[in-house]
Order: sequence, then structure tokens, then C-alpha cells
Amino acid sequence: MREHMADFSPSPFELKKRSILSELCKAKKEITNLTISSPMQAGLVFDITGDLRYLAENPEWQFGAPDACGQIYARKAIAEYHNCNEENIFVTSGSSESYLALFRLLCENGDCVLMPNPGYPLIDALAGLAGLKTHPYFLKPCFETSCWKIDLNSLHSAPPNAKILLLIAPHNPTGHIPNERELKRILQFCAERNLALIVDEVFGAYCLNRNYRNLGNFQNLPDSKVPIFILDGLSKAARLPHIKVGWIRAEGKFDQFDALEYILDASLSCSYLSQALCARVLPRVHEFQEKIIERLRENQVFWSDYFSKMGAQIIPAAGGWYQSFYFPNANDDELCLKLLKERQILTHPGFLFDFEDGWLVGSLLLARFLHNPLYG
Repeated sequence: MREHMADFSPSPFELKKRSILSELCKAKKEITNLTISSPMQAGLVFDITGDLRYLAENPEWQFGAPDACGQIYARKAIAEYHNCNEENIFVTSGSSESYLALFRLLCENGDCVLMPNPGYPLIDALAGLAGLKTHPYFLKPCFETSCWKIDLNSLHSAPPNAKILLLIAPHNPTGHIPNERELKRILQFCAERNLALIVDEVFGAYCLNRNYRNLGNFQNLPDSKVPIFILDGLSKAARLPHIKVGWIRAEGKFDQFDALEYILDASLSCSYLSQALCARVLPRVHEFQEKIIERLRENQVFWSDYFSKMGAQIIPAAGGWYQSFYFPNANDDELCLKLLKERQILTHPGFLFDFEDGWLVGSLLLARFLHNPLYG
């Protein structure tokens, strides 16, 4: 029986990394951790103390009837945040649950999801748990114009059992934001192939390049022949991953509201307390988001300058809070370990995101403290 189980043992890279980290810890070396993905670990805490006190003193939020789509006060707050119709909102416990619900809605066992490559490994895992296969389309770096581009021709390799095209915008980890031409071509392709479009927009509030716009209003695009599902949540929008609230916005040609409600009704996993906090938090997140964007932009300038002096080629991320760095002719896992051992800087090797060799990925969340050895 055990011979059929997946191998969850640490990789050789992971074992080497742990060994170096242990040596640095024993030597009491300070480590600059550019793998931090939690805003709270980076000191970016959204204060909900007053909200918890208010909800404790005003308990009427907990007396509503169960609703698979989410409590009306949460859905109204989310609709106002996105300037959309509350009837199109479905509340979940986070993006992972949103994905799994849509996979069940749109696919049968063995069907295929088209995913961007490079990309975030969690989506592969979720598709596998849902009994689905994945197939890549590609993002390509264009150093001459300093941007990432979707290889639209790679879409045509999609297998006949593809049911979903996944678009991540801003993309993790490249920071790519689709331009108008790419969006129109993707919608056209989905219409031609009868595909649903899932847009993971969890980083949508963090546009770093002022020349780009957030995707935002998919309902206003001229082509409405495609069912579109836009994902977001408090984890990124308000830096509150522990509250566990996500949502699905259904746009375009979508007439399966009852079916999606039935799937979500099977779990009703998002608590009333979480939804009540969501309704109080969302109206005041924009000012806090601007402060985060300011930090992200400053760190992007700093780390791009730092790694370019080491020989990296860099395409500045247009959005999100990750930045990738390309070192020509380098082995990414060896470079990552060397950087950790010699400079005490921890990054992700590109192979974790299915990059070609030579790429490193770093988070832009970490504050730059004066006592950090990088700054003297």
C-alpha cells in the first residue's frame, strides 16, 4: 500500500538549505528573509481590536439564517469594495475553497485546467485534489521592453478536455498584468473553446507600475459570452489571512448560480464572525493598501539595484508583492544556497515556480531595518 503513496520527504535542496540555516542560527547571524509571504510576519498588521470589541457588544450579526452564498452584510461590503452587484458574490473561507468549488462546478474527473507557467505550485495541488489535470500556457520575459508577455500561441496546445483557463493578475511570481490585447485574445479563445475563465485577482489591489490598471471591472468588457469568475479575499486585500474570508465574483455569461450555491451549501465553512469582520474591515482598507504599495515600490527599487549589481537581469513586477531576478548561466538552487550562506539572504529558487534555470524570487514585504547587516 505504501508504495503508491506520494513522497513527502524533503528534497536535497531543502535539506541543504536547512543545514545552512542551522549553521547561521548557531553563529547568531541575522538573516534577511525574502521568502516571507505573510504580511503579519513582515509587521504589516491590520488592527481589528476595535472591530472585535464592537461585534462583541453588538451581537445581532450572529442571528442570521445560514446562507450558502454568504451573509448579506458581508456580500454587500464586498460588492461595494468591487463596485459590483451583491447577487454575483459568493463568500468562501479563502481562495483555495473558491478554486475547489469552481473545479467541482465546471469540471468532471480527468478534465483539464489551463494554467500559466511559471506559476504558483498550490494550484497544481488543488487541481490534483479535485481529480483534474493541468496543462501550461506560457509567460515569456521580454528584457528589451522590460515586461512579461503571455505567449498567446501557446494557448493552442490546450487539450480537448480543457474546461477552464486560469488567469492570475497580477501574476505570482512574475508580477505580470495583462494588457488590453492579451485580455481580449484570452476572452476570444475561451469563447472559441467553450472555456470558463477564472481570474485570480488576490493581488489586484497592489499595482506597482502606474502605467497599468487593475483588472477590476470584467463585467464591463465588451465580450460577455464567457463565464468569468474573479477570486479575491481578505488574505491579501486586508492582510488578514487568519480571518479566512474569500469570495467569488461571477461575471459574464453565467447561469449556474443554483449549482454553485449547492456546492457551497455542502460546507458552509466561512464563519459568521469572519464575515462580520469582513463587512467592517473592507470599507477602510484602501488607505492601508496605499501604505503597503509605498513599501513594495521602495523595496522593489532597492532589491532590483542590489541584485543588478550582482549581475541579475530584472523585469520590474507590475503588480503583487513578489519580484523575480534572472541570473544568466546560473543554477538557481546553487545560487540560492550561496546567497544564503555568504550574504545571509534567503530567496526562493526559481524551480519552485517552474521557471527555467537562473531565476530567483523574493518577497517585497519585508521592512528594511537599520540594524540589518545589509545597511551597515
